[in-house]
Amino acid sequence: MLNVGSQRDGQWSFARPSFVLLAVLLPMVVGGCNGIDTNGGPSFTTEVATETLNAGIVNVDQIDRGQYGDIVEGTQTVLRDEETYASFWERLHADRNSVPDRPEVDFEEKVVVAIVLGRRSTGGYGVEIDEVLASDGGGRIQVQFAETVPGNNCVVTQALTSPYVLATVEAQDEDFTFEGAEETRSC
Repeated sequence: MLNVGSQRDGQWSFARPSFVLLAVLLPMVVGGCNGIDTNGGPSFTTEVATETLNAGIVNVDQIDRGQYGDIVEGTQTVLRDEETYASFWERLHADRNSVPDRPEVDFEEKVVVAIVLGRRSTGGYGVEIDEVLASDGGGRIQVQFAETVPGNNCVVTQALTSPYVLATVEAQDEDFTFEGAEETRSC
């Protein structure tokens, strides 16, 4: 038993254990709440190393764009050889009666950048490449693209879509990163 008490009039009086426990734990509980994020998620800070991509804009030529691609998972990829490009093209256009001819690409000088948004429940979505930037020291290329989303008042087709865009970029062994932004289209 917990012996906490005081001598009064020659007698010892003891506090109840539950009162003592409450007296000890209450300040810890109240004091400990100051650091808890009450917005529902953990709070943390992350430092990210950045590199300025300002060496210039890289030449880009759009070779295909559409709303009804047959690749239903969202992807951003770089196709660096003819075999990979041919396979991707076949998957992108798989459900058509006849697969359209693939634009020719000189893989000695260029690569194909492909952005597929993935399945969307209606029409009105789109994707386009805004800009392609190279890093100062070379070796890195950033593809900036925009996903267009229909606004609340837009009338759209009630069909499954999978918007995509393919473009050639003058590059070879560089590492690519993709940065997307969402733009809502008002109707």
